[in-house]
Amino acid sequence: MKQIQLAGFLFLAIALISCGTTKKTGTTMTKNEEAQKQLEHFPKEKKGYKRYVILLPAKGAEEADLKVELMPGKVMPTDCNTRSLNGKIAEKDLQGWGYTYYEFSSNGTVVSTMMACPDSKKTERFVGARTEQIRYNSKLPVVVFVPDGYELKYRIWNAGGTSDAAVK
Repeated sequence: MKQIQLAGFLFLAIALISCGTTKKTGTTMTKNEEAQKQLEHFPKEKKGYKRYVILLPAKGAEEADLKVELMPGKVMPTDCNTRSLNGKIAEKDLQGWGYTYYEFSSNGTVVSTMMACPDSKKTERFVGARTEQIRYNSKLPVVVFVPDGYELKYRIWNAGGTSDAAVK
């Protein structure tokens, strides 16, 4: 009797292991795979630009409360002064598809405070340009073209609960 139970247990274990290691043959795609497929429609790299692609994880109904902040900039030597890079992010339409991609442009000039720094030691820091907040959408990739020599960072913003305004 114990041998039959042991054999049954082994058979069940092998069946479960084999089910766990088989490949999916279905045609359903995850949101990230859909976004990856949509990437084919966006322009490839442009001369003098790098193409940054952000694939956002699916968040369901929570996506309505989320924003993506695009933060272009450049790593450069800085002192104690606060600096900001001149530049802007332009929204571009992908003709025929209705998708949006973004392009950062800058003339490279930097605005800085003029404080006297006691130690004139320079450190390499990311100096950002004006940021842009866009809608969180996990169904499409976020594509941003940034000139060579610049880079792109991003962060996700989450709106808190709503509050009622006071009536006076």
